[in-house]
Amino acid sequence: MVATHRYALLRYALRRLEDHSDAEDLVAETFVVVWRRFDDIPHRDQELFWLYGVAGRVLANVLRGQQRSMRLEMRLALERELEHDTQRYDDEDLTQLMWALSLVKPDERELLQLTYWESLSYREVGVVLGCTERAAGIRISRARRHLRQLLNEVDTTATITRLPNQETL
Repeated sequence: MVATHRYALLRYALRRLEDHSDAEDLVAETFVVVWRRFDDIPHRDQELFWLYGVAGRVLANVLRGQQRSMRLEMRLALERELEHDTQRYDDEDLTQLMWALSLVKPDERELLQLTYWESLSYREVGVVLGCTERAAGIRISRARRHLRQLLNEVDTTATITRLPNQETL
């Protein structure tokens, strides 16, 4: 089964994951699950379709893990920021900032985190993204503008008492 379907599963994984080694890991994990569910393997003419289903569930688990990891990184970064700079922002400012950050697109959030939390320059962000310094600057500018718009939408008289999906941050 591995010899017959490994490359089909690898192509499936490569279309869904950016990193080749992550795709290889997905295929390997899929076959680990198949080994555990050996008695559930369907007839040979439906084997590949069943494998796609198993790979899809493994992929969903991987993506959920990545999202949990990202939320944990955001929370830890905020805690580090609070430890080092408690005088700069009050609780309401930080709550509003985290609320707005939770609403921006994940790629914009990553740009903002690289720029402000990791203190990377446009050139360094360009290296991370695999683009030019100018392209990185344009993307960061757009992300800042979007974050600014979200912060401006916050009613200054009302306090945000709970972040969206706060229990998952």
